[in-house]
Amino acid sequence: MRVRSVVILVLLLLFLVVVVQNTEVVSVRLLFWDLAMSRIILLALSLAVGAIVGFLLGRPWRRREQYARPKRPPASNE
Repeated sequence: MRVRSVVILVLLLLFLVVVVQNTEVVSVRLLFWDLAMSRIILLALSLAVGAIVGFLLGRPWRRREQYARPKRPPASNE
């Protein structure tokens, strides 16, 4: 296994431990709404939003690297 895979696996296991130990209902205020939800759902939503934001922020770096590659000069027909 690569180091990155092990780190991801360890972080996911730690997340699962935190989720399983925090099952009570909490009150969440979001703008004009008061929501009551399980802390498990709140933690899972936070993880999902963080993963989506991280994915979207990581994408522009790949595009820049792709455009930064040197292009071949056109072949001359002499």
